[in-house]
Amino acid sequence: MTFNIPSWPVLVLEDDEGRINWFRQRLHNVKFAKTSATALELLSTHSFRVPFLDHDLHWMDAGFPDRQHGNGKEVARYMASHQFAGLTVIHSKSDQAEVMAKILPTAKICPFGEFEIIECTD
Repeated sequence: MTFNIPSWPVLVLEDDEGRINWFRQRLHNVKFAKTSATALELLSTHSFRVPFLDHDLHWMDAGFPDRQHGNGKEVARYMASHQFAGLTVIHSKSDQAEVMAKILPTAKICPFGEFEIIECTD
């Protein structure tokens, strides 16, 4: 799958430096959050058109999938409560991506490595 994204403001919730660099090479109007707290702060102070969301942001997220805070589910709940209307891509490879999609039913699940991003003109 290819996402054609104009130079819209993009948020990437991701804690892996390799993935962050991958996004950085493809997007110029992007802010990164490695934690849910940083993502919530950015979402409350900026207007993003496209968020890319990971779920597992801490080793406990993989070991304890029912955790509700400190991960992508917390960010998804915030976005749902604020009725986020832009394109949301859940790029997590975690089983919890499905749970996040239930919270944000308009989001697209597309695991990292299974899509490309092309930054295009508006």
